[in-house]
Amino acid sequence: MQHSLYLQYLNNLNRHSSDTKTLWNGCGTLEKFQIGNKKYAVKISQVPENLSHVNIKQTAFSLQRKVNSYIKEQYFYSQFAEALPSACLTPKALELIESDGTFVTVLEDFEAFGFGNIDTATNAHVKSMLSWLASFHANWICENIVNTHFGVLGFGNYWHLATRPDEFSKMSNLPLKKAAYVIDETLSNTRYKTLIHGDAKLANFAFNELQVIGYDFQHTGLGNGLSDVMLLFTTVFDARQMESEASVLLDYYFCSLKQTLKAQNSSIDCDALETEWRNCWSFIWADFYRFLSGWRPAHPKINSYMKRQTQIALSNC
Repeated sequence: MQHSLYLQYLNNLNRHSSDTKTLWNGCGTLEKFQIGNKKYAVKISQVPENLSHVNIKQTAFSLQRKVNSYIKEQYFYSQFAEALPSACLTPKALELIESDGTFVTVLEDFEAFGFGNIDTATNAHVKSMLSWLASFHANWICENIVNTHFGVLGFGNYWHLATRPDEFSKMSNLPLKKAAYVIDETLSNTRYKTLIHGDAKLANFAFNELQVIGYDFQHTGLGNGLSDVMLLFTTVFDARQMESEASVLLDYYFCSLKQTLKAQNSSIDCDALETEWRNCWSFIWADFYRFLSGWRPAHPKINSYMKRQTQIALSNC
């Protein structure tokens, strides 16, 4: 199969290095290019054989996990992205290429449509991201589904216990380590699950004057929608802000989720869904704390709010 856009890009002798950004830990590049009057972004990903990280030694298992994340992202774009509702904007994937461990994803350049990243989110920005997540989650919510329901996506997020044995072995927080499998089982056995973004941090959203667009689906998979909400909060709030804002914004998220489900004429029992997911809130925080405590024990995201929620979860294990 000929991949015309990418080949035209490779053959363009006027490429500029200033349009190139390095991906996480040297695992590729994100490059911008233009053909005629149309602008594109191409994500070129490959796991280096000598990949190293300051926080944890890389193993064959962890390297394969990274490769799997590229497989998952292209699978999401090819099998699921077109089913997203109009309220859930994401860059359109134009070409998906995999060859000898290199993954090439050619996307529309959202900056050409007036979208841009921000460093600090206002309350309005946070609400727009929560509305985006609510729309994303509502599109996939099901009852009593298993991790094979979404094909190779499996479970979502990058800190899922089964995918982090190296970090688990390094944990020194013994009460949390002892409860880790109970916490994981509690989250895995919920009645209601959905497709989650899996890495819903501020950096993976962009804004124009009226809308928000979400991208980067390497960790998309089955899970609890509040996992995305939790991670988003860790990237826009400190502990004090979470204490004052989390409750109100959770209400906003569930209001958006219920409105979307109602508009879809969904048969989901919205009240039962909300009750179950709210009961998981402390377990979701504890689950993320479990990962951070093994990966980087001094991580700045480990704060008083996270610790308080973890204690609530431990008291219910």
